[in-house]
Amino acid sequence: MKLFKQFNVFFNKYLAFVVVLVAAAALFVPQTFLWASGHTTFFLQIVMFTMGMTMKPSDFSEVFRKPWQVLLVATMQFGVMPLSAFLLAKLFQLPSDIALGLILVGSVPGGTSSNVLTYLANGDVPLSVSATSVSTLLSPVMTPLLLSFYGGAYIDIPFMPMFLSIVKVVLVPILGGLAVNRFLGKYVEPFHTLLPSLSAIAVLLVLGGTVSLNSETLLGTGLVMFLIVWMHNVFGFVAGYAVCKLFKIDLPATRAMAIEIGVQNTGLAGSLGLTHFNPAAALAGAAGTIVHTLFGTLYASFCSNKDAAETVKIEKVAVVEA
Repeated sequence: MKLFKQFNVFFNKYLAFVVVLVAAAALFVPQTFLWASGHTTFFLQIVMFTMGMTMKPSDFSEVFRKPWQVLLVATMQFGVMPLSAFLLAKLFQLPSDIALGLILVGSVPGGTSSNVLTYLANGDVPLSVSATSVSTLLSPVMTPLLLSFYGGAYIDIPFMPMFLSIVKVVLVPILGGLAVNRFLGKYVEPFHTLLPSLSAIAVLLVLGGTVSLNSETLLGTGLVMFLIVWMHNVFGFVAGYAVCKLFKIDLPATRAMAIEIGVQNTGLAGSLGLTHFNPAAALAGAAGTIVHTLFGTLYASFCSNKDAAETVKIEKVAVVEA
């Protein structure tokens, strides 16, 4: 138990470095994680199951306390992000399969790492958890609907197979985790310390598998794919800040909302691309897993350092005035 707890602390503290190391191994030595590419759906189910296992009624407190903020995040996430992905695909004249992958990144719910990033950024964690939970539960309907709407410009996309796939990957594991926690809670509680580490390992394997399968294409496209995904990611952060400024939302909630809108579940996007289309459709998800985690971690570090500097400044002023 202690070993897993230490691993989870290490993973959270050095998230960006761990992601870069795994991505580099999968990119330059794809054989390292190629075996994992055939099991990305299973690894995602593990992530969702552990999410369900750790969910509590209090996680949805912000839905009732600040319902309009959670609704605002969901509206931006499923409104602005797929539209911006579609516009970027048109602007850069991406091939159909790669464009579909980018639209998928824009149409999936909030990323599983968004809550950790919000915590590191001194943001409103309860709001982040509630927003992630709500967008994830909405995704079986919203993701295939949005992909059909925007992706229909490239190929005909049937709604039902995508819906059933997301139900299998997202909804069933979450409900399974909730059921286990509800009926067997006292028996599984001692294992709760293992869940974050288990989820972290699964996320890394999804990253490694997706990147390894697309390593040749990612290296061939150079920085272009990473640039496009980063632009999409940054747009989410900027849109989050803009809407929060418009509604005069406090800083911790603004940080949480910006991260929720900007950081997508790229692992799910990559898995859906592989399942329903081809490896090229998982390209944006592979690049996005690296970009979103790295940029999100840098953003969180900036916020944390800024707060620390302001605290020191306030303490110095207090000492002088005293």
